[in-house]
Amino acid sequence: MRADGASRHGPWPDRPATHRPATYGGIRISRPATAPPGLPRFPSLSPPFGQIWPADAIAKIFFRPRAGADKGGHRMIWRRVSRGLALICLTGWLAGGAVAQQAIDPDLDPREARAIAADGYLYAYPLLLMETARRIQTNFTEPDTQLGTGAPVNRFTHMARLPDALLHGIGPTPDTDVLWSSLWFDVAREPLVIETPDAKGRYFMMVAADMWSDVFTAPGTRTAPAGPHAYAIVARDWRGTLPRGVEMLRAPTSSGWLHVRIALDGGADLAAAQAFQAGFSATPLSSWRKKYARPPSPGKYDIALPRTPAADQVAAMSAADYFAAFAELAGRYPPHDNDTPMLQRLRRLGIVPGGRFDFARLPAALRDAVNEGVQAGQARLRSPPEPRAGNAGLVMPLKRRGTYGTDYALRARSIRLAWVAPLTDDMIQARADTDSEGRPLDGSFRYEIRFERLQQPPVRGFWSVTLYNDRDALLDNMGNRYAVHMRDRIDTAADGTATIYLQYEAPVEARTRNWLPSPQSGHFSLVLRLYWPREAAVEGTWAPPAIRRVR
Repeated sequence: MRADGASRHGPWPDRPATHRPATYGGIRISRPATAPPGLPRFPSLSPPFGQIWPADAIAKIFFRPRAGADKGGHRMIWRRVSRGLALICLTGWLAGGAVAQQAIDPDLDPREARAIAADGYLYAYPLLLMETARRIQTNFTEPDTQLGTGAPVNRFTHMARLPDALLHGIGPTPDTDVLWSSLWFDVAREPLVIETPDAKGRYFMMVAADMWSDVFTAPGTRTAPAGPHAYAIVARDWRGTLPRGVEMLRAPTSSGWLHVRIALDGGADLAAAQAFQAGFSATPLSSWRKKYARPPSPGKYDIALPRTPAADQVAAMSAADYFAAFAELAGRYPPHDNDTPMLQRLRRLGIVPGGRFDFARLPAALRDAVNEGVQAGQARLRSPPEPRAGNAGLVMPLKRRGTYGTDYALRARSIRLAWVAPLTDDMIQARADTDSEGRPLDGSFRYEIRFERLQQPPVRGFWSVTLYNDRDALLDNMGNRYAVHMRDRIDTAADGTATIYLQYEAPVEARTRNWLPSPQSGHFSLVLRLYWPREAAVEGTWAPPAIRRVR
């Protein structure tokens, strides 16, 4: 399920009726409409996102008559007053950090505000993109089991066919090596048990990411022994006991995204790969392996949900809406521990996780600075993931993907270009928009990629080179040849070299196995994928060959 693609379906099937949405620039954020269970309501203490608590609840907590008190109950016990005050202290977040407008640093000047807003834009971007995509792709009554476009929360959607040039709406740079499945999980109420069938030698990988797009676990062929497995995704504060044989996967945020990639050996292997794919399941712990477990309830479809791609929705948000939505979402999905310095900077602008950010309260000079900072952040977002001199041809990433620490720019750029990136130990992607001399790839020319003897991509899994048109979609061509795969067993010359031919017209028959059709004219791009790369690729001692223009 491509979370950056548009869908004809919309979200909120997973939010209970006690939640109501707030809208920021057309993007709705769920808000609890009532106080948390067991807590009273006070007149001036609003619980998260704004329910007023009536005054009569104060009297019930603070002032209760003792046994034997007079009829009017006027004899009060200070101990009960103390307990009531303690309750306010314990729930002080309701009136303070959760909803109150945060104070703005009076010493903050516009130059600093602009820098904070620019950095903050990149920091917040994955969270807003993930949440927007989650809504789009969970706005289904039943799972899409053919094209993998979406499913209700905690249920798998399957892409059960290989993509081709006629298949639209599955996102940019589709992968022709694998079938894939995915789900959006929500384990706030209880764990979710994921069962994987016995792969019987078939390669597969799973990626589980939190709402900040960081991968927190990656079960699969690389990490798990052979045989079927059961995993339970649990919330960070869950303290229960799992059944024997179920491995715990603790999620940093209560919601997140799980993605499965399943290798297949060409079209003849499709049916067997589909059968393996159908063996993946997701079941709430309370229903897992229960004889009379209730079938999953249908999801809910919200016809009013915006249908535009998640990335377009986030890009269209104003600075005010962007940071207000971020503050609210960061209260629901806790930031990482190493984010403290960034959060301290944002606090100077009045942006606090779980707080209420009122852009209009900023002085005019700071409002202008924040708007300029957001524009600067958007420009930096559109830069290459690792801007550096010499970016030409297929360039291997210098930095690891999947987990980013405090490299917020890399994290934001990675999710914008290729959605949630797997761990580098599982997969490496190298993209090329130019030849090895830095000239844009153009179908008007012929190109060659020559692998020297014993220098094909070093993998324990498999590799491929896929060609995309100027819209990052598969190129329509007569032979439906979209990639050169390791499984194709490309022809090798007598000297041990192997050459991939990129050109519009078919080469001589002896070279057709190594031919990757390009457009007749216009820009195209390439993506080299290495599944389960060896150390030489992970550590950067192996480099892809040059893309050489022939004419």
